[in-house]
Amino acid sequence: MRILYRVLLYLILPLTIGWGIVIGMRYFPILVTCTIKDFTGLDCPGCGGQRAIDAIIKGKFIAAFYYNQLIYLYLSVIAYIYVLFVESYLLKNKEFVRQFGFTTKFALLFVLAIILFFVIRNV
Repeated sequence: MRILYRVLLYLILPLTIGWGIVIGMRYFPILVTCTIKDFTGLDCPGCGGQRAIDAIIKGKFIAAFYYNQLIYLYLSVIAYIYVLFVESYLLKNKEFVRQFGFTTKFALLFVLAIILFFVIRNV
C-alpha cells in the first residue's frame, strides 16, 4: 500500500499538473513581461524561462536551452524540492530529509550560480 501511495504522489500528481499546464498553454497562452527588464533593461536570471518551458512542452529541448541556459537546473531543483516535500511532509520520512535534505553549501552554490548567470548574461 505504501508503494502505491508513493507512485501516486510521485507520478500521478506531477503528471496531472503538467497535463493541465500543457492544455492550458495550448488554449490560453499567457505572455508575461519581465518587470526587471522593463525597468532596468537587463535580463534577469528568469528571462526566457516562460519560452523555455513552452519549448520543453513542445519537445524542443535545445531551443529551451537557448532561451534560458539555467532552465534545466531550475527544473532539477524544483523536482528535488518536490521529492523532499513528499518524503518529509506527506510520508513523514524524517530520515530521508536528514540524509538528502538541502545543505547550506548547496543553497549558497545555487544562489551563486544564479548571480553569476545574471552577471555573465548582461555583460
